[in-house]
Amino acid sequence: MSYLQKTIAECAEIISGLVEQKDSGAASCLYEAVLPSQITPAGFIPEYGQIQRIPTSYMPFLNAGDVIIKRLNPDCAVVFEDKAVQALPSANLFVIRPCMDRLDSYYLAFILESSNAFSRLSQRSGIGSAVSAVTVNQIRNYEIPLPPVEQQRKIGELWKCAKERNRLLLELISENNRLLRSISEKLYQ
Repeated sequence: MSYLQKTIAECAEIISGLVEQKDSGAASCLYEAVLPSQITPAGFIPEYGQIQRIPTSYMPFLNAGDVIIKRLNPDCAVVFEDKAVQALPSANLFVIRPCMDRLDSYYLAFILESSNAFSRLSQRSGIGSAVSAVTVNQIRNYEIPLPPVEQQRKIGELWKCAKERNRLLLELISENNRLLRSISEKLYQ
């Protein structure tokens, strides 16, 4: 089935992460920060770092439902769900804030991860470089299919279930390997 194609900018706001401001002379504050190391294929790791910033009238605090991707070597998308924490995105992250009446957050994360979007969006940052990078304009202009929002929500829920299943399988593999090591170690005691 074919759906209407829209650019991400037509149905979401793209926010660049903030650069830390150290030794600026003005009174700065420490804020909770989401760092690239917290964005993993297994999901979001809620161990916040800190960022030093001078308070301004516009501080792009994360909202529940924001989709976060890495600026460098993007490989996954996570949906920020922590309503209890007021955190800022660090400099090497992009936040995509969907217009909820047009685009479901989990559907967008699914599209970004499953459609090879990261390989299409990112480009090598230099000749012979192993680092790929994404720009705000590449995100803005990336076209995605837009089925009705209810269908997006169903697809997003399937994506969430698949991510949870992957996380549980990784835990099972890790535990299995731990048990095998334990048996091996006991043989040499």
